[in-house]
Amino acid sequence: MHNLIPSEVYSSLILQYLYDAVIVTDLEFRITSWNLAAERIYGYSAKEVIGKSAMTILKTVQSNSTRDNRIVELQTNGIWQGEVFQYTKRSERLTIRSAVSLLKDKSDHTIGIIAINRDITEENKIKEELVDSEERFRMSFDNAGVGVCILDLNGQFIRVNKKLIAMLGYEEAELLGKKTNEFAYEDDKILFDSFRDLALSGSKENIIYEKRFFSKDKRILWFEISNTLVKNRDGEPSYFVVHVNDISGRKNAEFHLRNAIKEAERANQAKSEFVANMSHEIRTPLNGVIGFNELLLTTNLDTDQREFVRNAISSAHGLLGIINDVLDISKIEAGKLVLNEVTSNLKQIINDSLGVLRWKANEKGINLRLEAGEGIPEIISVDATRLRQILINLLGNAVKFTEVGDVILKVNASEISFQKTKLEFVIKDTGIGISEEQKSHLFQSFWQGETNSKRRYGGSGLGLKITKSLLDLMGGVIEVKSQVGMGSEFHFSIECNFGKENSDLDSGANNNVPNEELAQYRESVLTDISPHILIVEDNKMNRELLKRIIQKYIPNAKIIEAVDGLEGVRFFRELIPNLVFMDVQMPNMDGLEAATEIRKQPSGSKVPIIALTAGALYEERKKCFEVGMDQFLPKPIDILALNEILFHYLNRSTLE
Repeated sequence: MHNLIPSEVYSSLILQYLYDAVIVTDLEFRITSWNLAAERIYGYSAKEVIGKSAMTILKTVQSNSTRDNRIVELQTNGIWQGEVFQYTKRSERLTIRSAVSLLKDKSDHTIGIIAINRDITEENKIKEELVDSEERFRMSFDNAGVGVCILDLNGQFIRVNKKLIAMLGYEEAELLGKKTNEFAYEDDKILFDSFRDLALSGSKENIIYEKRFFSKDKRILWFEISNTLVKNRDGEPSYFVVHVNDISGRKNAEFHLRNAIKEAERANQAKSEFVANMSHEIRTPLNGVIGFNELLLTTNLDTDQREFVRNAISSAHGLLGIINDVLDISKIEAGKLVLNEVTSNLKQIINDSLGVLRWKANEKGINLRLEAGEGIPEIISVDATRLRQILINLLGNAVKFTEVGDVILKVNASEISFQKTKLEFVIKDTGIGISEEQKSHLFQSFWQGETNSKRRYGGSGLGLKITKSLLDLMGGVIEVKSQVGMGSEFHFSIECNFGKENSDLDSGANNNVPNEELAQYRESVLTDISPHILIVEDNKMNRELLKRIIQKYIPNAKIIEAVDGLEGVRFFRELIPNLVFMDVQMPNMDGLEAATEIRKQPSGSKVPIIALTAGALYEERKKCFEVGMDQFLPKPIDILALNEILFHYLNRSTLE
């Protein structure tokens, strides 16, 4: 098929529809041809520019060359290529890649100039941004405050930053191309391999873990590593980006802190054991002091002698109270004080607490009284010993610091639910009061309002600290209101469950008969029996005291004495007594082991075993009951409590 379009026209059409601007000028640089792409790029139509100077329309600028230089190069080489800046109709500057050549006729005479221009403004902008981005990345990577590296999929270093190089102490060339595990602590090498397998399987693409490395100088470094798998555009795994923090200092601090904590715990444990042992050692002679003085009271004494003995017993009990406070604060600080909630008679707890302070209040001429609200429950579930201790501490302080006037205990109850009640206690006095400065220290250990040499009121400074700690354990709160010279008001509240009316109550809860009268009744019952009683106690004085008290109540008792657990077990096998008193702490075999051995005997399960201990702690009671002991008698021995135990286990109906 013949081409009906002349070649000149055909060529013109091609130039007209090229993507690039095609601009033709004569030798005077007047525009003679302006294609459609030129119109699109520069914004001028052909009509607007034909016949006009290209220099005027395009305003061509090149930073590293002049127009004359470009013309010389064009005339010499017949072509010039380069990048120039040109302007659109709207005065927008464009970056143009231009190829300019001479236009010749058939006779090879130069008749004009043809330029093919491509707008690369956007392309250059993208390149510049890419260069800037790469530079920012390089600067960020190299100067990051943490170690950064790029690893290939096998864990080899591809790139490392200055920080990581400094951390490890190697030169960059010593790291590149080597696997990270070549520098890792042997036990930790599996960490990267495990993550690599998870990452490549698609299970986990980033992780934070701690790993040990060796520095060049063979120091062990702890690193916190953040490892992320990077994928390419097709979603295929490409490389790992790893951020590394040196946490060696933190790890060393943690190590020293753990050691310090262990050392503090050991010291605290040693202190607790020391306090417990000292308590035991002090209680043992106190047991003799109080016990023999109480026995002395049962003899024929004149009025002065009786007063002297009572004062000696009171002083001994004062010392016992200090020992108990020190032991309690030691247990509180060690976090080992636990509550023993039992069904208890609330009214009895309140009356007992008031009874302890009534003699002292009467001696000072203070009116000590109870104001009980309506609906006070009689039976509750509470640690009766600790509630009694709180009340005695607060009432004791009120009586101590009041010279004239009243000490009032107010008790109110509000039902929270069918099973639970809230008890509110207020101890109000007309004493010396407490200053604002003193209030801030009130519940601190060993703090006392008086620190001068006069010390009118005395005390160990532990009572309120113990009270606050016990209430914290009970979930209660305590508050104080006071003004100097106007008295004080301590308010505390606890929540507790209602107790069951038929449950076994705390010791003495249902006893409305005076203890002395009960003791006389029991004594009359016990005088007619002749039981065999085994006393297992390593301290000779304590054995003698216990024997004397028992013989006072049971004159016909046959008493066998053993000096340790081994002898006690042997005597039990030989004699099978009716009752055993067992000291807990003894040489050779302690009371817990001895009780365990006795319970293994054929007749051992029926004989009551009463624990004797100077510890008197709930934990110690629990251990005694766990090995099969029946009752617990703390030292110093209370004569009336012993009387109750003898009557309970050795009355005629029991023996028969």
